[in-house]
Amino acid sequence: MSSNDDTAAEVQPFRPRLRRVESFPVNQPGGEVVFALRDPEGFSGSVVLPYHAAALAALMDGTRTLAEIQADFQKQFNQPVGLADVERVIGELDRRYFLDNDRFRARWKAEVETYLNRPVRPAAHAGGAYEADPQALTAQIASYFTAPTGPGALVEQVTAGSDGQKLCAVLSPHIDFRRGGPAFAWAYKKLIEESAADLFVILGTAHNPMRNLFSLTKKGFDTPLGTVETDRMFVARLASKMSASPVGKDLNLFGDELAHRQEHSIEFQAVFLQSLLGGKRPFQIVPILVGSFHQFVRTHESPSTSPEVSAFVSALRSTIAEHKGQVCLIGSGDLAHIGQRFGDRAFLDAERLKQQATSDQELMAAACRPDAGGFFELIARDEDRNRVCGLSPTYTMLEVAQPTRGELLRYDQAVELDGTSCVSFAAAAFYRD
Repeated sequence: MSSNDDTAAEVQPFRPRLRRVESFPVNQPGGEVVFALRDPEGFSGSVVLPYHAAALAALMDGTRTLAEIQADFQKQFNQPVGLADVERVIGELDRRYFLDNDRFRARWKAEVETYLNRPVRPAAHAGGAYEADPQALTAQIASYFTAPTGPGALVEQVTAGSDGQKLCAVLSPHIDFRRGGPAFAWAYKKLIEESAADLFVILGTAHNPMRNLFSLTKKGFDTPLGTVETDRMFVARLASKMSASPVGKDLNLFGDELAHRQEHSIEFQAVFLQSLLGGKRPFQIVPILVGSFHQFVRTHESPSTSPEVSAFVSALRSTIAEHKGQVCLIGSGDLAHIGQRFGDRAFLDAERLKQQATSDQELMAAACRPDAGGFFELIARDEDRNRVCGLSPTYTMLEVAQPTRGELLRYDQAVELDGTSCVSFAAAAFYRD
């Protein structure tokens, strides 16, 4: 086969395979339903496909020839599809790097090498989830503190919490700023006004699969307002303590470095910290991604029974205790993800949203008691049917911080107008005697 034939085969694969991407319906004006494809790994942009084109893409699993895709499409929809139409969809997906082929793998290799060699993690979501222009971003974040939805203007002077208790942790959402900005502000007003911390340990949700339950990085985090520096010495000490433990010696806490590349749960907290503290007082962060706890949910066994979880919690507590300055933990997690976009069948009505609010309030009451085990048990009780993506970082934060009380600051729901999805989230502050 000639090189030209190779090129043709690459553009139009014999058995095309769609990469692991997110697909969700989008209602267009006039009632037309189209599907958006999004790459959670960030190697591709996004693409919007008409319904039938999205159905063709779903058949591209690497096992079907083009003729088989045509035949299966006709069986599914009782209508034929031309080869040219199939090839057109393949070409569009290939052009945007949505297909698992040599062209994508070459792009993956180049981008991964570039990322790993950088000392600083680029701002992956600037210009999308939040403003990329520094002045616009500063104004955007300031607007979230405005009452009545926000907590009010910041007071610069650091004071103790009520009853003289010390703020040791906050829970902040990681939903996009447009929908959750005021809830971020409620958490950060407490953090700025009641903590003189110079180090913020951020426990973020890992939305993509990881080989280990915990992932560290030594990279700083770039933002439109400047770079947030990571305390590399702290990270190194933490990794050393884990490797010295019986279970930790077999773990590579830096083995999931790429999980940080597109993950927004830590990036959003870094942006808020830089906006509110940058140039005002020195601070650093410790970015930690926490993987899925679904294996514990399935077995209804507490994460505390996991040697990996117990060893990490112990190592992080010990490393924090050795820090010469003050430390505050930030748990970056949302609550429920319900509706058709997340796999539910029914549309969301007022009664379903009310039920969800009640369930979420019960969950946050457990967190604020504070009761990490009870928090987990409420989620495991119904096998996480509400898809609480903040389970693992919130549980870990509570176990590490060991607060004596918590305070719910803000609860909210982001509901799509068409009733296809809802993400709930909360802000809370945690204190220790």
